[in-house]
Amino acid sequence: MNCFVFDIDGTLIDTAAVDQQSFQQALREFGYHYSLEELRFSFGMPGRKSLEKLAIPPERIEPVMARWETLSRDRLHEVEVYEGIIPLLEALHAAGKRCGIVTSRTRLQLGYGFTPLGLNHYFDAIVCADDVEHPKPAPDGLVECIRRLGGSAEQAVYIGDSAYDMQCAAAAGVKSALALWGSETPDALQADMRLAHPSELLLL
Repeated sequence: MNCFVFDIDGTLIDTAAVDQQSFQQALREFGYHYSLEELRFSFGMPGRKSLEKLAIPPERIEPVMARWETLSRDRLHEVEVYEGIIPLLEALHAAGKRCGIVTSRTRLQLGYGFTPLGLNHYFDAIVCADDVEHPKPAPDGLVECIRRLGGSAEQAVYIGDSAYDMQCAAAAGVKSALALWGSETPDALQADMRLAHPSELLLL
């Protein structure tokens, strides 16, 4: 494998609690009351699509999104990089591998919720949800990322934690690797590989 492409949330960084609690609070402030269990489906999904699935009226989607983003931004200090991720990225670069990101985050969300963590320089290409016409689980973002990396589907692996990531990889004809350290429902997901620790990627 020459191209290692990563999801962000639940794969590189642990954002589940911050993301879901902020989502729940934003909805509550607009009069929509959901349990965290009822909102679990949204993790890894583009925010606007999550709101559409909850049948939030179109005119309220942007205000709820703005509040959700503000709440998440205010809790960035609670987000941690998963153990083993930085040594993995350093080792991949030392071995001459190309690394990329395909995320359901928008460019705005990348800017306030990921860039400040200081990991961007490890990646040769980053494709956000609003960089392509059809975000995950469609293959568009992954296909574009591999193109930017100068690789091919046969040389690539996509590492993620959710069903959307595994479906995206399958649709793009790319090997999928499930990040067990961040996946909430691993037994329900199909993947070509299942990784207990980031270092296992160095064996590919």
